[in-house]
Amino acid sequence: MIRRLAVPFFVILAICTPVFGHHGTAGVYDFGHRITTKATVTKYVWANPHVQIYFTLKNDKGEEQTWGVETVSPGNALANGWTKNSFKAGDQLLVSFIPAKNDRFFGSCPQFVFVADGHRLGGNGRCGMGVEAVDANKLPVKPGYTEVEVQMPKDTRARPDSEQEK
Repeated sequence: MIRRLAVPFFVILAICTPVFGHHGTAGVYDFGHRITTKATVTKYVWANPHVQIYFTLKNDKGEEQTWGVETVSPGNALANGWTKNSFKAGDQLLVSFIPAKNDRFFGSCPQFVFVADGHRLGGNGRCGMGVEAVDANKLPVKPGYTEVEVQMPKDTRARPDSEQEK
């Protein structure tokens, strides 16, 4: 009787275990390149599972493109000092991010610096966890975006106070 129950239990466990894992990014993003440029915010989406920011930039041919990046969850964004109003259409940014594969205009692992006052939001360029982690600041610039690269200021790790701590 125990043997009959053990086999279905292990089958169910093997099928259900992947449901508990977080989605991966290795197949989606090009961790061999980065884009670092000036951009203008067009849309800010504060929603689960990830906050998204859309902006326009120009490639090295002068063509304007609209890109989007996914960031952290709204809860993690709040803990890092972001609010629903942190970005608004028209904000001028310096932005650096990992682009998606297959020439899709989407990215991840962003760093933002507001041109108006120099305050910084986002990470420090380290993408991923453990041995797979990549320092995006050391990656080569994606071909086609070399002439629009800007120098990102050094990350001082200074972050705005969390909304939860006010």
